Amino acid sequence: MNALERYFAETGENAHKLAERIGCAASTITRPLKGERNVSLDFAISIEKATAGRVTAEDFVSICLAAKKRASGEAHAEQVSP
Repeated sequence: MNALERYFAETGENAHKLAERIGCAASTITRPLKGERNVSLDFAISIEKATAGRVTAEDFVSICLAAKKRASGEAHAEQVSP
């Protein structure tokens, strides 16, 4: 379980509620978490502030980077499959 999943489990919040508190669309959070969009460092800092440091900017960037790598690997595997 990563820091964001732990935060959601402990608080009962979800990406939509967190996005609402930050003042952005839920997709601004969910798309980077799926590896579909790059996350900005400024937004990662917003996540840290909104979670009172329970999910650090570093945590969020790391989670998004892992998702991006998974998504890129899946896309690459689809391209090379016969």
